Amino acid sequence: MQVEKLYLAIYRVLQAVSIPFVPLLGLYCVTRAKYRNQFLMRLGVGLAKPAGKGPLIWIHAMSLGEYHAARPLIRHVSSGLKGARILVSATTASGLNAIKRDKFRQDKYTTTVLPFDLSFVTKRFISKIKPDCFVLVETDIWPGLLHQLRQRGCSIILANGSISSKSAKRLSRLPGAAEFLYGPFSCLGMQSKDDARRLLDLGLDAEKIVTLGNLKFDIRPPQISDTERARLLKATGFDQKDTIICCGSTHEPEERLLLDTFLKVRKQASYIKIIIAPRDVQRAEKICTLCERLSLKWRRHSADSGERTPDVFIIDTLGELLSFYALSTLSFVGGSLARIGGHNLLEPVYFKKPVIFGPHIESCREMAQALIRAGAGFCVSDKTELEKTMKELLYNENRRRRAKESAACFMKSHQGVAKRYVDIIKAKLNYGL
Repeated sequence: MQVEKLYLAIYRVLQAVSIPFVPLLGLYCVTRAKYRNQFLMRLGVGLAKPAGKGPLIWIHAMSLGEYHAARPLIRHVSSGLKGARILVSATTASGLNAIKRDKFRQDKYTTTVLPFDLSFVTKRFISKIKPDCFVLVETDIWPGLLHQLRQRGCSIILANGSISSKSAKRLSRLPGAAEFLYGPFSCLGMQSKDDARRLLDLGLDAEKIVTLGNLKFDIRPPQISDTERARLLKATGFDQKDTIICCGSTHEPEERLLLDTFLKVRKQASYIKIIIAPRDVQRAEKICTLCERLSLKWRRHSADSGERTPDVFIIDTLGELLSFYALSTLSFVGGSLARIGGHNLLEPVYFKKPVIFGPHIESCREMAQALIRAGAGFCVSDKTELEKTMKELLYNENRRRRAKESAACFMKSHQGVAKRYVDIIKAKLNYGL
């Protein structure tokens, strides 16, 4: 506890030292369109307090990915805690925009941006909204905010928590650092047993740590009607009889590996097509150039440019990849052949699609292992294995059908995570007990 207080004292000194730079930060934000509308809100100006008298539950999702994970939780809190007021915040522009665009929001919750972690800002923010429970989804730990919430008697819950072996190793080198970051939480809800074990190894209170699973299992994928499917297919330029490989969140050099493999697997079947969605949409131009070098016809989504009947469709827009997985026969999730650590493996599985990924899956290892055990996921170490696995799934109908059935069973057996979090929130608030 003394070490934790020392860290907190140092952190507050750093906060105080940073205050003179706030005007410079403001100037920077004013000159950047994506930050301009957030700056005053992050200082607590114009904060809208949720109306009503019920307990206030503040749910924070840093960015777009965290908000997608938080959405099932928000839905269950709204339906399971009648009378409770809900405030949802984000840090990034993409996260805040996703919240504001969400049709589910309507009158169910109020939206704001996370305040700057400066003591005078967070004090004002907390004093105005008076939260009873703060739920942090996945990441974005700000120690000053968390310690002030604890001082005010607010229950603090980490939802969908995870910690990599690398992060745990770094924290272990600094005595007391883990307690400083995670100590304010009254409940640490972790995605996997491995995540929970790492926190235990760091010396955190075992009574606070629970393994509840991944909230992403409870995400409701968009319902793709026949009309919507036809619209998406028209956008690609593919035919309804085509067999489609959808490759999402790719990095360099994965696109080259995927296109080389694509050329090999479609030698006997010109009806096989490929969709590529780079993680960084700014790299779409490079992928177009790569297609031309390989004599592949391409089409870009945003510009609606390229061939009318392409071999390769490039998604260079944000937030649309998920729906295109519904068109696919099989999928690949990137950041896994490249040394990135992997991305969300569940998105194609929502649509009962088998998913292929590489060996670099540090950020989603337990999920990958569970998919492999279930027969819905396939790990490949290089382009040779990638070609072999793609051919097996594309040309062996029985093998593909079994993988599809396994994906459906896998999703169904892991759902119910959001309800478990609601039960914890109810217990912390003595709600309905």
